[in-house]
Amino acid sequence: MLSAEENKSSFPGVPPIPHDIRALLLDDSNFDRARIRRLSQKTELSIHLDEVDSIEAMDIAVAKQNYDLILIDYRLPVGDGMEALHHVLSNDGNKDAGKIMITGDGARQTAMQAMRGGYHDFLTKEEMDAQGLRDAMLNAVGMARQQQQLMLQATQHREFLRQGLVAALQDSDVQGSVVSLVRRNMAGTGDRFNEMIGRFDATDVDALLAGLDDEDDFVFH
Repeated sequence: MLSAEENKSSFPGVPPIPHDIRALLLDDSNFDRARIRRLSQKTELSIHLDEVDSIEAMDIAVAKQNYDLILIDYRLPVGDGMEALHHVLSNDGNKDAGKIMITGDGARQTAMQAMRGGYHDFLTKEEMDAQGLRDAMLNAVGMARQQQQLMLQATQHREFLRQGLVAALQDSDVQGSVVSLVRRNMAGTGDRFNEMIGRFDATDVDALLAGLDDEDDFVFH
């Protein structure tokens, strides 16, 4: 999907923007699709733009192709931009693509809903020009790639910590310390405690890490 040649991202530490951007545009208006296509050709970005006119057609497109960027019109004959977003987020190959909502009005509430829901940027058709489209495209792709990198780092940190805990719990001295600590905090539980200790394994380590991930975000982020 990505070219070997890539542009530098404006986000520090983020992988560079792909030189060739594979994009998908969902808009039911032939006129608006043609206008956005013309503007995209003036952005000085190398963009391969596929076009669809319905959520159903979009589902077919994302099932066949992984995209770097997906632009979605909010107002559609069937469904809307938020429903379309849900379909994209449910597609493993495209859930991490940059996503831009396009609408015919500049309603602040619509923009806020879009950004909270998972869009990376927001454009209005009335105010859209080549420079604004370029900026939104670069921003959306850059933010999406940044999120992918953060998720990968979190997964790597989690696995590193899991392996460390598993290795530590195999050490007899560490086991003794853990058992003593837990015993002090579970005084009075009797046989249930001994049974739990006897069943503690790597699966329990994963459960422990899940709890840490929920409550202590700084461990993984």
